[in-house]
Amino acid sequence: MLKGKTTVIIGGTTGIGASTVRLFAENRANVVFAGRKKAEGDALEKECTEKYPEACVRFYQMDVSVEEEVKAMAAYVEKEFGGCDVLFNNAGIHLAGRILETPPADFDKIMSIDCRGVYLACYYFMPMMLKKQYGTIINMSSVSGICADYSMAAYNTAKGAVTNLTRAIAIDYADQGIRCNAICPGAVRTEMLEYTFRKIDYAERVNREAYPTHTFATPEEIAEVALFLAARKVDFLNGVNLPVDGGITCHTGQPHY
Repeated sequence: MLKGKTTVIIGGTTGIGASTVRLFAENRANVVFAGRKKAEGDALEKECTEKYPEACVRFYQMDVSVEEEVKAMAAYVEKEFGGCDVLFNNAGIHLAGRILETPPADFDKIMSIDCRGVYLACYYFMPMMLKKQYGTIINMSSVSGICADYSMAAYNTAKGAVTNLTRAIAIDYADQGIRCNAICPGAVRTEMLEYTFRKIDYAERVNREAYPTHTFATPEEIAEVALFLAARKVDFLNGVNLPVDGGITCHTGQPHY
């Protein structure tokens, strides 16, 4: 499906990102994935290189909140791979708190990664797509980018911005061959979620009861959605913020009797 195509995954060393690196490598893509954690990145590159010899997988250590590092990675990808066909903006952090519990410094931190990082990656990688008159951008948003969650003022703001940036890119560049869609997951069984469950003893039960499915997504499921959005088979799919949420955004919030 992606043989010979170059995919850039920002935030690829753990969780959803790592699962996506593996799945795209399995589909014989060239994968360049970025993250701040060198040990995890090197280990994943080695794993995929050994397991998927038909794919070319490279780790690039980078902080998406630092503009010069994003710019340098884009230059590396263009030099080594001749351009970028698929960009998956997956880097993100999560900070809880209502607005008066979120100092401006914390707000700036989450915006610099979850929102500005997406903007920077698009800004520096899209010119390669324009040269080919083709490219696919997949942004990681959230159900929190569709409707607000309690006590997550900064995160809601960042993901809401990503949701609308996705629409903006979709309409501005569709006539130049670029598609842009976003994935909006609900609760995904990543290390970040597991940490919350360990920290708050009732969190898993409350979250499970909130979802109509009474289950959580896995990173592998979200990776499959990214693969679907990356495929040339769905070129008319553009500007969509796709909920992958077990149906929770269909719910009015009224109790189930």
